[in-house]
Amino acid sequence: MKNALVLLLVVLFVSLPSVVFAKQPLPEEYVKAELDAKRDVELSISSGSWFAFGFFCGGIGVISAFLSSPSPDPTRLVGKSPAYVDYYVQIYESIAKERRLKSSVAGCLATSVLSTLYWATR
Repeated sequence: MKNALVLLLVVLFVSLPSVVFAKQPLPEEYVKAELDAKRDVELSISSGSWFAFGFFCGGIGVISAFLSSPSPDPTRLVGKSPAYVDYYVQIYESIAKERRLKSSVAGCLATSVLSTLYWATR
């Protein structure tokens, strides 16, 4: 009896995370919101300008890319359901912030490498 109880507890302990944290399929509206947000980030966030900002401003460019909150064009959300808008904004902000941060860090690293090479060969 005691062994059966221990076995039951072990099975529950092992299988519980997979049941609790199982990824549920997203409704079609969320899938569309995610695809739209990714497309709009590609169209609206210029990696080149954030690279230049990181290149010329260094750490300040990286910090401002980290601290800034990108917001999507509100005209793209007209007539959409509240669930769509919430998910779209959440995805848009996370992807746009990541893209800005990566570009500004790349610019900051590029200027660091170039200035190091300049001073090392002098």
